[in-house]
Amino acid sequence: MSQPTYRLANHTCVVPLVQSWAAWWMTTVPAPASLHVHKSQIPLLKAYLQNPDFHARAAKDPALSGGTFVGISPERAGEVKALLQQTQEAQADRVKMAEALEDFQGWLMEEAKGQSLEPLYEKIPEPLRGLVELAYDYHNRAFLRVMEGGLYRSRYHKPELQSLRLLRLESDSSRPHLFTTPYLMQAGQLDWAVPFSEERISRLFETDLSPRPLGYLRDVLGPAVTSDEQLLPLLTEEPPATYTPWEGAQPRVRYLGHACALVEWKGVTVLVDPVISARPAGGGMTRRTFHELPPRIDYVLITHNHPDHLHIETLLRLRHRIGQLVVPRSGGMMVGDYSIKLLARSLGFQNVLELDTYESLPLPDGEIVTVPFLGEHGDVCQAKSSYVVRAGKQQMLFAADSMCVDDAVYRHMRQNLGTIQTVFMNTEIEGAPHTWTLEALFPKKRDRKLEKNRRCRGSNAAEGLRLLELVGASRLYNYAMGLEPWMENIIGPPSPPEAPRMKESDRLLAELRAKGLGAERLCGPTDLLLES
Repeated sequence: MSQPTYRLANHTCVVPLVQSWAAWWMTTVPAPASLHVHKSQIPLLKAYLQNPDFHARAAKDPALSGGTFVGISPERAGEVKALLQQTQEAQADRVKMAEALEDFQGWLMEEAKGQSLEPLYEKIPEPLRGLVELAYDYHNRAFLRVMEGGLYRSRYHKPELQSLRLLRLESDSSRPHLFTTPYLMQAGQLDWAVPFSEERISRLFETDLSPRPLGYLRDVLGPAVTSDEQLLPLLTEEPPATYTPWEGAQPRVRYLGHACALVEWKGVTVLVDPVISARPAGGGMTRRTFHELPPRIDYVLITHNHPDHLHIETLLRLRHRIGQLVVPRSGGMMVGDYSIKLLARSLGFQNVLELDTYESLPLPDGEIVTVPFLGEHGDVCQAKSSYVVRAGKQQMLFAADSMCVDDAVYRHMRQNLGTIQTVFMNTEIEGAPHTWTLEALFPKKRDRKLEKNRRCRGSNAAEGLRLLELVGASRLYNYAMGLEPWMENIIGPPSPPEAPRMKESDRLLAELRAKGLGAERLCGPTDLLLES
């Protein structure tokens, strides 16, 4: 009699953590992570310990969504205190590096006014020695260029703090907020201490499509599992879904939620900005989860580094299926303009392509082209790209949160690539402050009054309409609106219909329909067949 085989249950989340905090680039990339732990995580934990009751209440208040409140009950304040102490001990060198980065950069800007920088190298503080270069821009403004590749080989890269937390997802709202609340251990969870680059991670996630006996899973997880009773509630004997390749004459786009879309064309699969969720045990919005995706994903395209687009949790789970991970090119001129390619390599990806504007990759009777992503969108000079995917005569622009702030860019795009029939685009007129996710990268003293109109927004209705006119589009899919409940732990609860961004979306859709163009706002899994 054959042994039963298992895969991870549909309700099982596997969350990558860095010392109990969810992994995203500000907890994982060495230099930003050092600033983040010093200027965000440690102060946040200290603030919580001063008033745990207030933090616990505020974190549950929808009116305070997006605030810096730790959503942990006061009864567990002792565990938070222990985590704070462990963080200060394990990341003391990162804290020293962060202090050196901030202090020396400020000193450098005051001291260097255009003269040779060579004598100033002896002033570089010890935590930065051998890891930074001093440089000027063409206006003689001095800055530090971090040697990022060296940091991944230094003590500031800390894979020993990485782990995977296996947990039962009860509801979408049960997950701690990505930025403000660490994952404390709960009953029924497993904590697997394993660096993200380990091949063993792929062995676990291969069971999403190829279930294995219980002994195999115990061997992969090692000491994290102390008994079968601990592991079995996270598993299922239910076979995975059978994937049927798309063979239609037109490309199929399977919208999976938020900014995530799967393009299928002539045997090739292209996945854009993947954020995939487990299915809550308690029910919730319909979704496609990991065992329902293709066994081979030829290309994954990342538009930019915001964690609702570059989702380490999803990337790790799909790593073994991905042929090429395509990311925007970094300039490396600022600490926050980190290399997504180097981050991906640290996550165990071998085939990472960093494309510049208008570089392309061939598809059967088609191509993928990297095109401009315009607007500040809170990026403060960071790697970002939009993509045009051509499948036969059909061209699709995945614009993410790009804005139409310069008509000439889109005229140039049409001159180079021809008519782009379909546009996937976000609508946002307010957005979070431009420092959303990035506050730790900024100096302590700056003129915040000048920053008030710098927001993480996308196109408004007028800009969206103009963009479609310039590229000759006949249809719009308004996406990346944060309407799916599984995005709540990243970007907060879905916007209500009366929210300004939703009214602006309504305005754009109505204007396009009045002009006879196709216009639809996407929410939840939707199959789209792009006819000529």
